Amino acid sequence: MVKTAIPLAALAMAASWVEDIIAHPDMALTVDEAVEAAHAADIIGSAGGLQKRGRDAAACVDYVARVGALGYNCGIPPDDYNAPICCIGGAQIVALQSINDANWVNCNDVVRTAGLIFDNCWRADDRVMGIETCINSPLMEIGVLGV
Repeated sequence: MVKTAIPLAALAMAASWVEDIIAHPDMALTVDEAVEAAHAADIIGSAGGLQKRGRDAAACVDYVARVGALGYNCGIPPDDYNAPICCIGGAQIVALQSINDANWVNCNDVVRTAGLIFDNCWRADDRVMGIETCINSPLMEIGVLGV
């Protein structure tokens, strides 16, 4: 099977990789290929204060995108304010909220939000960390965090 040919400049956005996994999971770049392409494209920034290893976080992105492509939902049960969605190595993707109510979205929305975090919060020492409001669910935030 031939991998999807994503130009390095386009792969500069993790969001493009996420969409490729969702649309063509069997042809999308692997975690290692995506991380290597991101390094080669020199898109990794120099923002400070980050805590997570990029490769582990990228593995979480890959996993959640594949789960979302199958139609599964991710979110937070009632009486909870945070819920881990994926934990691999030293990274995790979590759902966070400030209200006491259940909140569920397709896992694709969670991973698209995580892709936005990658696009803005991946730096040269291979660390990623950030929190963004979830796409299609303004009452929930998605975090790419450390464990």
